[in-house]
Amino acid sequence: MVLDSPYTLGWTEPYIDVLVTENGYDYREIEERPVVAYLFEPLTETPPVHEARLRSFLAGWGEGVRLIAAETVAEENESWKEAYTPIQVGGWTIAPSWTPSEQLADKQHVLWIDPGAAFGTGYHGTTQDILLLLQEMDVTGKRVLDIGAGSGILSIFCALQGAATPVHAIDINPQSRSEIGQNLAHNRLPDTAVAVIIGDPLVDGDLLPGQADLILINIGGGEAIAMLPLVERTLAPGGCVILSGIVEWIRPKVEKAYGRAGFTVAAEKQSGEWVTLQMRQK
Repeated sequence: MVLDSPYTLGWTEPYIDVLVTENGYDYREIEERPVVAYLFEPLTETPPVHEARLRSFLAGWGEGVRLIAAETVAEENESWKEAYTPIQVGGWTIAPSWTPSEQLADKQHVLWIDPGAAFGTGYHGTTQDILLLLQEMDVTGKRVLDIGAGSGILSIFCALQGAATPVHAIDINPQSRSEIGQNLAHNRLPDTAVAVIIGDPLVDGDLLPGQADLILINIGGGEAIAMLPLVERTLAPGGCVILSGIVEWIRPKVEKAYGRAGFTVAAEKQSGEWVTLQMRQK
């Protein structure tokens, strides 16, 4: 379920079941179960006005979603932030914007990323492994295409490392646009550093900006295979593609598909069952 929301949304109880599939993991929406959710909005109006606007917003989701009860909670209750603390990924520290500066005084390189509804906080092994591979590369002046950009963490990192701007970030989630904008500001980068494109490049090939020297795809093994024609069409001679979100049991299929197109594995990382492959054409 992808939501174009004026609110910053979160869930204190899951509204999905996690399923193991050939491609890794999938999700099934839970039907007929109340879900406790939270949203952040400045209380500039009375609670009844906010509740009325929320009911109107939820009405757009269809008959299956309705507001049962709403409660206003003071902003000082920020215990949810405790789950997001700075982490070290290679030579870089990934930190949310509310991290006290003194806590990072000895850190040379900080990537500021706030958690949100879009994927990519930097806490998942797939994102971390791509960041590790990128730190081993020279992306200076490279044209970068980030497919499944989410929060923009990879696009922003490439921009900070001197990639040609704008870095092009594609995602199907409309919330990526605002979240990438916020994270650009946290990293003191202009909005022009990353061009956000909302849509599915498999459905609309016209979304792609042109050739890229580096393509990042952090979605899944099946999606990586489906995007192979896109990669062949878009990747510039001498370029490389980094594929992640691949579970180890589908890796052979990914390598076989890309191998037939002339790609070989140049470098790789693995975190648990998750595999990240840097591939180049022979």
